Amino acid sequence: MTDLVFATGDFCSGSTLLFTLFRQTGKYYCLYEPLHELLPEYLVYGLRPSAHDHHFHVKSYYDEFKGFGQARALHNPAWGASGLHLPPEAEADDLHRYISYLVGSAFGRAPRVMFKENRLPFRLGWIRAKFPSAKIVHIHRPKEDQWNSIVRRVQAHHGREDVGQDKVGFTGFNVATWCEDLKGVYPELDARHFTSGFDRFSALWQLSYEANRKHADISIDYRDLLGDFPATAERLWRCLEITGIDSEALQRFVVKPERKQAEAARGGVTAAVRTAMNRVGRKYARARVRLENRLLPSGRA
Repeated sequence: MTDLVFATGDFCSGSTLLFTLFRQTGKYYCLYEPLHELLPEYLVYGLRPSAHDHHFHVKSYYDEFKGFGQARALHNPAWGASGLHLPPEAEADDLHRYISYLVGSAFGRAPRVMFKENRLPFRLGWIRAKFPSAKIVHIHRPKEDQWNSIVRRVQAHHGREDVGQDKVGFTGFNVATWCEDLKGVYPELDARHFTSGFDRFSALWQLSYEANRKHADISIDYRDLLGDFPATAERLWRCLEITGIDSEALQRFVVKPERKQAEAARGGVTAAVRTAMNRVGRKYARARVRLENRLLPSGRA
């Protein structure tokens, strides 16, 4: 499947921008974070971006999952934050079946498929073994910028400045959770080696960066997308051996940092209403999934 692309990168690395660009080409059927632990809820009420996410030009993340009738039944929430390391020789039949179902269903709708997922870095060897013809695209960002983005978004979500970011147990974007899950393979991630949240995050960032670079067909620096978009985009399309994409037209979807704050601030009342509606929708979805899980062990609606 040479027309299958796995897009990988850390949280807050620019991976959603990459997803948006692929989506806007009109040439790829794009699947957003299929391993997300809350996917069953998002299939009930589609996840929408919040103002503090700075995910511009994205109205809804999971529209492409509509009609994938077995996705929820095959999905395992545990994949979101556990079993993060998967060696090439692992079987993981349930995960393989799930991804194969999504990819196969997507190919039934389009000739090219893009699978964007932040939870792949330490599973990429397995991805290579199971999907040998696929291309892997990696996006990365300097760890200081990525850390600042993580902290800012967690602060905005909770509405306070202190979100535990100075502690080694900082759980924003599952930093500590990932470290705990991976420390059996990477003992250097154990909390006892660190004195701050940033130090522990930095160690995880380095390991993730190395794992991504090892398996990627192309690695893209987020700063290059912002600062030299035409050349960076063309390098990407050449790697994927695809033609006919108007990179100049796509550049309007790239929002630079100085514009992000201004555009987010203009949200005003509309953004507040949208946030309130999303909160109600997600509350409903959560209650429905819990109820169905109690009534039907398989979790099917």
